[in-house]
Amino acid sequence: MNIYIDESGSINNHYNNIKPFVIALVHATNKKQLQRAYSRFISSNYQQLLHLDKDKTDPNTGKILKAGNKMFKNDKFIELKGSQLNPDMKREFVNYFCKKRHFELFLIKINNNRLSDTFCSNTARVFNYTTKLALEYYINNGYLPDENCNLQLDERNEKTESKHFLQDYLNTELKLGNNLSADFNVQYFDSANNKLIQLADVFANLYYSHILTNAYTNEFQLLEANGILKHCFNYPL
Repeated sequence: MNIYIDESGSINNHYNNIKPFVIALVHATNKKQLQRAYSRFISSNYQQLLHLDKDKTDPNTGKILKAGNKMFKNDKFIELKGSQLNPDMKREFVNYFCKKRHFELFLIKINNNRLSDTFCSNTARVFNYTTKLALEYYINNGYLPDENCNLQLDERNEKTESKHFLQDYLNTELKLGNNLSADFNVQYFDSANNKLIQLADVFANLYYSHILTNAYTNEFQLLEANGILKHCFNYPL
């Protein structure tokens, strides 16, 4: 079982306008077909993506309002980033991948305004703990099979000293603590070198945007109706 993970937002309970932290998990049921679908999406939308990745400037002052060059370098595609997509392209993304039955989507929403200062003092602990709780829930309730699981995450979101902790933590808590059969293997990648982590990035950004704006109700209903969106896990419960 291969699961690709990325996140949107930050873990912090002291913002004036506290926003949630989101984790997206893409369970690839057919990895090769999903990678091919990703490549076709990029090729069919190449020019639009290139346009969206340009600097956005104020027409009066020339001040950069939103920096570009996150998806392309010297007009060569590097990676897909949800933060660079406009609403129309996000809707196109959902419509396209809803036609592909090669994956399942799981979402985690962490409500920062309900976290204690002590809990937030170690952001890696928050990420690891809630990921463990969600996986435990998904497996125990039949959303995911109790089988060996390979988790792949973006290395840029993880501190070096914490990279090896998650694997040991999951195996201790879930395999030993909950008597699951699954062995958990955790790998970290530069997301530019992992197409399916990029899909998780877009879905995390989409869910984060939807929580803030309520603008993608139809898209999430479509994902659910097509059997792709399996569950949204909230923490604290």
